[in-house]
Amino acid sequence: MNVDSIYETYSRSTKLKLINNRRGNLAMYSIVFILCGVLMAMFIFFPQYMNTRSGIYGISCRDIRKKISVAIEDHDVNNSVSAIKPGEKVNLDLLKEKGFLDEIKLCPEKGIFMFDNKGRVVCTVHKDGDVK
Repeated sequence: MNVDSIYETYSRSTKLKLINNRRGNLAMYSIVFILCGVLMAMFIFFPQYMNTRSGIYGISCRDIRKKISVAIEDHDVNNSVSAIKPGEKVNLDLLKEKGFLDEIKLCPEKGIFMFDNKGRVVCTVHKDGDVK
């Protein structure tokens, strides 16, 4: 018994329903195939995106620390009391209040700016005090 003989037993409307059913299955398989492709692309590119974002946040944090270091130097030149207190948090409010910072910017990854033992501004997340 071949496929053509099976179709001969059905009416014309039933044949059309069977053909349309096959087209519906093809559309469903196409959508599933596309979704699988999108998921695979996400698994390939998402980690790269996360690494890139982390690198950009590190660069941004370094630039903010540079601005804070310049503001602290300006403060210390214009005031008799130094703003550098090794081991403590950087007082950004004081620098803004006295006009040495235009705006308070924080680390994009929620790090806290502190002074290290040498008086450099470091971030608790990025652990980098070498601001040049």
